[in-house]
Amino acid sequence: MTQNDDTTDELANLYAFVSGVIADPPDEAAIERLREEEFPAEARPQALENGFRLLRRWLSDVDDPAEAAHELKRVHTRMFVGPRPKMQAHESWYADDYLGEPLAAVKRSYRDLDIHPSSELREEADHAAVELAALEILTREETESYREAFLKVHGWWIPDLATDIRQLADEPFYEAIGWLLEGVFEADTYLLGIDPDDLDPGYNQPPSASSDK
Repeated sequence: MTQNDDTTDELANLYAFVSGVIADPPDEAAIERLREEEFPAEARPQALENGFRLLRRWLSDVDDPAEAAHELKRVHTRMFVGPRPKMQAHESWYADDYLGEPLAAVKRSYRDLDIHPSSELREEADHAAVELAALEILTREETESYREAFLKVHGWWIPDLATDIRQLADEPFYEAIGWLLEGVFEADTYLLGIDPDDLDPGYNQPPSASSDK
C-alpha cells in the first residue's frame, strides 16, 4: 500500500465514518445512504475486509431502515452511553487515569498540532470519536508528520479499543466498526512507518513535528 490521493481520501473517509458512528448511531437517513454504498469485496489489511464483509451482511438483513436505526440506537446506548455503559471510549480510561492527565495531554496535542475537531462533537477531547475526527482532519490536510506525531503519542490504545468494540457488540454493525477501526489504524501506521508494538503513552513528551502545512 502506497500513500496517494486515493489512499488519503479512503483513510480520511474511514476515520470520519468510524468517528461518527462511535459518537452517534446512524439514523434512518444514514442507513439509507449506507445501502447505496458499494463496499469493496477485498481490502487490505485483513481487518478492513472483515469489517466491510460484516457491513454488507448487516445491510443485507435491513428491511426497514427506521427499525434498524432504532435498534442501533439501543445498541449504541448500551455500549457507550449507559447509564451503565459496557465500555468507556476514552483514552484516559484505558490509561487508568480517567479524565486525568491523558485528557490534558490530548488537549495539548490538539493545541500543539493546530487541530480543531468539530464543535458538534459533545464528547471530551480524549474520546475516541474526537481523536478519530482529529486524525481525519490531519489526513485530509496531508500533514503526515503531524499525523505521525499524534499517533505516536495517542495511538497506543486504539487496537485495544477496536478489540473491545468487537467483543462487546451484541450486533453485527458495531462488530464491523471494531474491525474497521482496527483496519484503518493498521493501514495508517503502515503508511507512516510506525510499528504499533512500539506505541505507548507519551504524556511527558508532547508531540512535535516539522511543519509540512
